Amino acid sequence: MTTSFKTQQRGFTLIELLVVIAIIGVLVGLLLPAVQQAREAARRSSCGNNLKQIGLAAHTHMDAKKAFPPATSWRDAGAAYPMDYSKKPGSSSAVNNQGNGFGALFYLQPFMEMQNSYDAIMKASPSANNGYQDISSMNAASKAARETPVPGFRCPSSAVGNLDRYNSETSDKRVYSTTSNYVANGGPIRVYGGGSAAINKNNVKSGLGTLGKGSLIKPRDITDGLSSTLMFGEVGGQHDPTAGGTETWRTNNDADLCGLWVGTNDGKGAAQETMGYSAAGYTLNRGRKHCFGSSHAGIIGFVVADGATTFISDSINWNTPGMSGGLALANDADGSQLAALITKAHDQATGVFQKLSCRNDGHAASLPE
Repeated sequence: MTTSFKTQQRGFTLIELLVVIAIIGVLVGLLLPAVQQAREAARRSSCGNNLKQIGLAAHTHMDAKKAFPPATSWRDAGAAYPMDYSKKPGSSSAVNNQGNGFGALFYLQPFMEMQNSYDAIMKASPSANNGYQDISSMNAASKAARETPVPGFRCPSSAVGNLDRYNSETSDKRVYSTTSNYVANGGPIRVYGGGSAAINKNNVKSGLGTLGKGSLIKPRDITDGLSSTLMFGEVGGQHDPTAGGTETWRTNNDADLCGLWVGTNDGKGAAQETMGYSAAGYTLNRGRKHCFGSSHAGIIGFVVADGATTFISDSINWNTPGMSGGLALANDADGSQLAALITKAHDQATGVFQKLSCRNDGHAASLPE
């Protein structure tokens, strides 16, 4: 006699199914922030590696040319700065007047396995030295080099677009260039303008950062110490809607917040796309042009003059007593205005960030832990 047993199959009730869905939802809610944090940590690590490579290239440049690269080269009033620094390939000229308006990252290309890009842009520099190129006359190699993003010059966390198309001149004369999240440290004094040889010489002397406008800084010039002075920093935070004035007038121009690795978009002027400053009002991560900032939450990456990399909190102490947020030296041929500002920049009351950005104020500060 055979006995058979039937097993009754039982499914989930509606309540049990809802409980399972709720548990899964909670787990996903807990997991997503952790995944996002892990991704941001990886992007931050990649950003730090970019800065490290830029620092190594700057030191290789220093070994080859006995000085760090200029924050930007420029020419005005019949003179080229830095003098005798760069030559157009194939030119026998002692001073390359075509080497105008290029930024520090551009001059680091030969030391970062990007010689072809460097040559393509330098060879195509306009003979008239206007600092910009007509699109119609720009050769294909130069245009491609300018418009090709350089991964090592971009922070993976940046929300700023790759290509800046701002036209600072006329509709038929414009510069197209890819952006960068890293710019030179120009120090606590921002200068622009020009018009005479005497004024331009003062502009060159005004830079108190590790890299100067039209000048070649040597390690011996960084008297506060290589380990206590910032050399490159991140840019590319978000626009600050409360900044007002001219700080937000070009909201579609990413170069306001993010540098152009090849140099200034018009090849002259204030070099706002190649330098960051620590002058009054240029607080970290405020989303204002000329200041340092990043898309990392609460921190900004820097490479120090000795080649080390660090991330500094945007709440770092800063203070610039009596300093102006922006200064034109167009009428300062005798240097008196500049001398007064340098004295203020060297004031012991300046903040930690200003001390770190100034190479020779006599008040060296230690990097925050």
